Amino acid sequence: MARHPSFRALPPLNTLRGFEAAARLLNFRRAAEELNLTHAAISHQMRLLEGDLGCALFRREGRAVVLTEEGRIFYDHARRALDTLVTGAGIIRRFGPEADLRIETYITVAIRWLSPRLPRFHAAHPEINFSVNTRRTQWWFDETDTDVAIMYVDRDLPASLRSKVLFEGTLYPVCSPSILAELSPVVMPADLLGLPLIEVSSAPNDWRDWFRAAGVENVPTLRYTKVDTYALALEMAITGAGVAMLNGPFAEEELRRRELVLPVDQVARSGGDWAVLYRIDRERDHKIRAFVKWLVEDVAADRNRRGPAGVAR
Repeated sequence: MARHPSFRALPPLNTLRGFEAAARLLNFRRAAEELNLTHAAISHQMRLLEGDLGCALFRREGRAVVLTEEGRIFYDHARRALDTLVTGAGIIRRFGPEADLRIETYITVAIRWLSPRLPRFHAAHPEINFSVNTRRTQWWFDETDTDVAIMYVDRDLPASLRSKVLFEGTLYPVCSPSILAELSPVVMPADLLGLPLIEVSSAPNDWRDWFRAAGVENVPTLRYTKVDTYALALEMAITGAGVAMLNGPFAEEELRRRELVLPVDQVARSGGDWAVLYRIDRERDHKIRAFVKWLVEDVAADRNRRGPAGVAR
């Protein structure tokens, strides 16, 4: 059985903030000002602490004070202990019942997929406040500042995380009707090689993977316009600037309104899935459980009106 430390050996805890400030600033008066105490109060705390530890922690050199060897050793331990307490208090405050549910995802997912759904979540759970933070390109789940994340997962997850798949990663090209009108009535995948292609820099293999799945062998060196998000690729495709390759159902409305079309009815499976992630040790959190359950059900409700690959037609 693990032995518990004897808390009777703790120094007076009310002196530690004063000691940390005095040791960091090497000045009792400035430490007192920082903590809104008097100089006499700081001096009294240091005498009390030194008496408890049985050694001097400071020595005077003219008007300045410096740490003794014992003071330097104790400062390292005191600072780590205070840092741990600050971290623990911050976690409790962030995860407390009044805290916002913090949702993080890519900017394309947030703008083109998540934001239309959030009013439905708010209507179903008006008691939960939430905040949405976006990332432009690559990032991984921030386990300290994120409650749930909607991510493209193409790697093994660390043991601390759990995920629920929302939909498969699917690759499919989109373009404006004006570009499609310039092509022959029957468009084959290889016909796209002669068109201006738009590549997302964080997904450099999308086009080659799609051509390979479509049976196009010996793909030549492709020329692209490179952009940093799927959202920008979509906007460029809408204006007729080229053909964009998408991964996931992020152009539903544009396809429905015929602002975008599928030049080729060819959908390829990508190497990952879109999923909602959260920490395993927080899966009983009411806010997280409510959001994950609602999101999975909301996605399932949409699946009936989509094709088998999750792309609206």
